[in-house]
Amino acid sequence: MKNLIKIAGLTLLSFLFITTGCKKVLNEVNRSGITPNFFQTAGGLEAAMAGAYSNIRNLYTTEATCYMTMTGTDDGVRGFGTSTNLITYTIQTDDGNVSPLWDIAYQVINSCNGVIEFAPNSPAPAADKQRLVGEAKWLRAWFYFMLVQAFGDVSISTKFVTEPSTSATREPIAAVYDLIVKDLTEAFAELPAKAAPSPGRAAKGAAQFLLSKVYLTRGWSSAAKPTDFTDAYNTANNLITNKSTFGNNTGSLDLWPDFSEAFREGNEYGRETLWVIDRSTNPVGSETPSYGTGNPGAKHNGAAFYHRPNYPTLNANVNVGITGAPIVQVNPIDRDVANGRPFGRVRPSNYTLNIAFAERVNDSRYEKTFQTIYKFNRPGPLSVQTPVNIAVTRAANPADPMGPLITYPWIKGVDTSVWLIGRNGVTEAERRASKAYILMPSQYDNNIFPAMKKYDDSTKLHTNDASDRPFIMMRFAEIYLIAAEAAFKAGNNVNSAAMINVLRTRAAFRTSNTATQNAAAIAANQITPGNINIDFIMDERTRELYGEWMRWYDLVRTKTLAARIATYNPVAAFDPAKHYLRPIPQTQINLVTTGPKYPQNPGY
Repeated sequence: MKNLIKIAGLTLLSFLFITTGCKKVLNEVNRSGITPNFFQTAGGLEAAMAGAYSNIRNLYTTEATCYMTMTGTDDGVRGFGTSTNLITYTIQTDDGNVSPLWDIAYQVINSCNGVIEFAPNSPAPAADKQRLVGEAKWLRAWFYFMLVQAFGDVSISTKFVTEPSTSATREPIAAVYDLIVKDLTEAFAELPAKAAPSPGRAAKGAAQFLLSKVYLTRGWSSAAKPTDFTDAYNTANNLITNKSTFGNNTGSLDLWPDFSEAFREGNEYGRETLWVIDRSTNPVGSETPSYGTGNPGAKHNGAAFYHRPNYPTLNANVNVGITGAPIVQVNPIDRDVANGRPFGRVRPSNYTLNIAFAERVNDSRYEKTFQTIYKFNRPGPLSVQTPVNIAVTRAANPADPMGPLITYPWIKGVDTSVWLIGRNGVTEAERRASKAYILMPSQYDNNIFPAMKKYDDSTKLHTNDASDRPFIMMRFAEIYLIAAEAAFKAGNNVNSAAMINVLRTRAAFRTSNTATQNAAAIAANQITPGNINIDFIMDERTRELYGEWMRWYDLVRTKTLAARIATYNPVAAFDPAKHYLRPIPQTQINLVTTGPKYPQNPGY
């Protein structure tokens, strides 16, 4: 058969503990034992879909997907703990960060195929069958969308595979997109209006969201259809216009009035969420164990750690030779639950901090995206002397108007001991006015940088515990950016600016402002149609979506990957003829032993 190779063993259920390593999975043994009859048993369809959703946790919130979506881009660059060829574009065909997407996608697709194919013979109630078939089509579409963006032409399967095959072919992206659009169109008709019991299950809003993004992405591609950008805008606008119809069991779909609410702990199932990857708080299955006790398991959620700097290493050396800097006699910050385990996989680039987030007076998203303040958390108080280099001057000039050398205590949990100030040119008076020692952007490096805090988890019992927070995959704010990009590509900058201004209005709001101050900030934050171009749209996506694990796909979609890397994050090995696609995993190619060889992407 010309579909997937050796997929019979990839089917599905999470409780079967099927490994996802390609060498162990892509073989001729049907490890799951799932047969067509399973789907026709009481509860078979529901169990199959639960397993399919669960398998996503083997992909998202893992390091591999963090690297795949954020590194080698303009706004996320190498941290202190990252070592991957994705950063340097020296990717090999056996790269272990790339293969999980391929392997897991086809596992889930086969599960979804079984639900769709055998649902008519299931004893489940008709309404349940319709919903589950809709979920299967939606999830199959999402995975094919991930595959076609990453790999281009891919194998298509719409039938449940029960017998392994040693032959396979790749279908053109046009055929893949046609299947995706068909699945999502049908899923929208079959899914409920609101996700229940949580937005971990697909509903109509998620189907419209994904369909609008698919139209937008296809419109940029070689498979573009003349109406794609118009269809993308209309689909997105329909979701916006009818937002009260959609949402989840917590209420209607809408933006939070304050940007910081979108990722506040406890709001994962709130008004702005279209789809999340649910987490299990049950340690069975290795979803939330401690990193300190060994490998936390394939489904762990490490998102809270990957964007963390190596804050426990801060010490007096940071401020040596800087005018007005305090002497730090001890490291003022211990590793703790509040600050998280510092994996340092991805850090914000200079472009992110100094260009995309340069406006911080009328736009509050910088302060609500990054942690820049660290409270003293060691046993104390401890004395700190300030400042070392000025002390020498004052010893020779007792009349120094800044006053004598002083010492002061830090109070645990109260005083700021480290402040990443976010600007250069800090004055001596500013340093003396603060107990903290202050780091300027010129001092940030791979080791120390502002932490992205969207995934912080304060509920962990131990610093090393993986997070059990649901991972937000689709949120309502992005639909405005999808609509804005589609309108721009359709030649309507008026509509594009209007969509972006909705988000910039929200971004201007601060709870600390008066009503008059917020009104002034909103007015100052508005843009005009003349501001619209693809670079502005990409800047706006960074401001709104930084760290939400989609940047590489954004740059690939808009054909801006090469230009923006060259401008903001030069990578010597980057080849635009090659690196707009990931390599087909070598195991896939090796396992095709009948018929034509499975094609590799150009340049690999």
